[in-house]
This record gives sequence, structure tokens and C-alpha cells, in this order.
Amino acid sequence: MNELRGRLLLGGRLVHGAVHWSGERIVSLELDSAPEHGVQAPIIAPGFVDLHVHGFGGHSPVGALRAMAGALARVGTTAFQPTLFPAEPARLGALAAQVWREAELSNGEAEPRARIVGLHLEGPFVNPLRAGALPREDLAVPSLAALRALMGPATGDGRGIRTVTLAPELSGACDLIAELVRGSVRVSLGHSAATADDARAAARAGAVGATHLFNAMSGIHHREVGLAGFALTSTQLAAELIGDLVHVGADAIRLALAARGPKGLCLVSDALEGAGSGCDVFHSHGRAHERRGGAWYYPAGAGGEPKLAGSALSQLEMVQGLVRHGVVSVEEALTMASETPARALGLEKELGLLAPGLRADFVVLEPRELELQRVLVAGRPVENRRPGA
Repeated sequence: MNELRGRLLLGGRLVHGAVHWSGERIVSLELDSAPEHGVQAPIIAPGFVDLHVHGFGGHSPVGALRAMAGALARVGTTAFQPTLFPAEPARLGALAAQVWREAELSNGEAEPRARIVGLHLEGPFVNPLRAGALPREDLAVPSLAALRALMGPATGDGRGIRTVTLAPELSGACDLIAELVRGSVRVSLGHSAATADDARAAARAGAVGATHLFNAMSGIHHREVGLAGFALTSTQLAAELIGDLVHVGADAIRLALAARGPKGLCLVSDALEGAGSGCDVFHSHGRAHERRGGAWYYPAGAGGEPKLAGSALSQLEMVQGLVRHGVVSVEEALTMASETPARALGLEKELGLLAPGLRADFVVLEPRELELQRVLVAGRPVENRRPGA
């Protein structure tokens, strides 16, 4: 029997005790009424779950998924949805099938890496007027024929696609939502100019998420609260939140937390492949991306201001930064990075909590600065260094 002792994240609170595991599973928890080290005890939380990440450590899901999974595990993300950019539906479907084949290989190997829990397609059925950093030329008009080209044979495994982001206001989008839900695919609303009524209709059709709240979506006006307002006031949508303090300001995060609480907000990285690599510039989709603070920017064209793309931070760095700046508490940040996204995926009986029977995925943090001390995936320690370092 293995043991970790410290302050455990249980029910949104830090409680002194120990977690015991054997093999890949948690066996039992032990609470400690007279802790020896008090607030200096290490913090033990479930491994982080990232619903939205395009790349990390210099690696992208296409061709380097296993390396990406290893890099994420080294910074405390123990499960994730590799997120693919939009493309023509048949081409994107074939690409998803390729990535999912590599995901199944990665998940089946002994080396402790972050577990791939399904693919997230950010598009192609989104609004060109709210494309943000997504390439507009790769977007598609919603249709059942396009969806069939994307998802592949009816007898297949859906190519590992677990989540699709779409814009509900587009003609034909609600038909796609109903079809995706029938196929057990999560629908998240984003890159959208939807009204609150559009979002409400999508939720009735089965949509369950809001992709990167506030970013690339209709904002709040006092006579039309838009998609952002609906996501803040409806418990039907689990709202992603990019926590780099660039994509969303501190006051907007406080507003979201007051509206939804930590169990309604999923802390996502939306990281691009240059994140975690130590580089300040990387190239992707024909663009040079330059790091500024916690985010990546790309040139807008002649004389234009650089445009905001994805984040340059891991979930761990976001947790540390949000707590350090007093935006959220330690408990709130850790819940948003673990329990809430696991629940959003319907995996709360497998991941995201410290409870008997669940996977032994843990992060161990130093209590003051939340520096990462240890990561375990399915009960196995993850090497803290990069390969070859």
C-alpha cells in the first residue's frame, strides 16, 4: 500500500490526512485531527484535467501526441482533450482518426503520461465573425452531410471525438447539436455571436459547455446578455475559463466565480505548442507566434496590432498566478483545474477527485508558492525532468 500525507483537497476544502493507493486506484482516505505540520504540510490534489489544449512542450497533437502527453504530465496535467483546429470536414475527420490511433497507443503504454480522454474539435462549424485566431478559410457551414464526413463511419468509434465546439446561431447548428448528442458527443458553444435565446435553445437541444468564456463570443449588454451572460446564469453549461490573466481580466474572473462558483468553471489552458518549451517565438499554421507575458500573439498584417492567440501557460502556472494575484483561493483554483472539468466530461467516477476507487492521479504542491513537488499518474511517479535533460 502506498501513502501520501498532507492537506488533501476534499469537497472544495483542504483537509489534513492521507491518501492510500494500490496499483492504479485509490484504496482509502484517512483524516488527521492532529496534524504534525499544520499549514506547512504539502497540498495533495487530484491531477489536473485540461478540456482545451492545442499543444505543449513544443509538441502538437498531430504527430507528437505522446510527447505532448508526457510534457503535460510533468506539469501536473494528468488527463486532457487534445484540441484540433478546424479544417474541411472530411480532412478534419481523417486527422482526428489519425490522432486518436496515437492516443490509444499512448494510453496503453506503461510510461506514465497524461491520459487522453477524447478529442476536442474547435470548429469547423463556428461563426466566421467570431473566428478569433481560428483560420476563417478552414471553417464550414453546418450540415448533416458535413457532420457525417467529419465523424466517419456509423459503425466506428467516432474517431475519438468527445467534444465539438460550434456556434448555435448558425443555420442548421441545432440539427447538428441533436445529432452529436445522439452520438454521445459533448457540444460546447463558442466562437459565436449567439443571443441568450440562441444559447438557451442550444442547451435545450443538449449543449453542455461554453468554450473559453468571454473570448470569441457575444458579450454582456444590459438588454442582451449574449452567450457569455447565458453561460454565467445557467447551470446547464460548464464554462471553460482561460486563466492566464491575459485572455480574461481579474475582475471578469471574479464576476464569473461569483456567478457560477468553482464547480461551474473549468480552468483550461488553451495552450499552443510553444507553451512549456522555453521559446519566445514559434511557427504554426503559417504564422509566427510571439510570446507576450502569459499568451501568444501573431501579426495582424500591415500596420495592425498583433492579435491574441492561445495561452503560453500550463494549468499549473494558471493556478499559481490566479492565487498569487488574489483572484481566487487555492481551493477554488484546484477545484476548477481538476474536479469541475472531470465532471464536465462525465468522468467524476474516474478522475478529478480524491476518493476510493478513482484513478491515483495526484499533484503534490509546496504550500506557500504552490511549486510542484511530485506528480503521479495511475499511481506511478512522473519524472520531473524533460527527456535528455
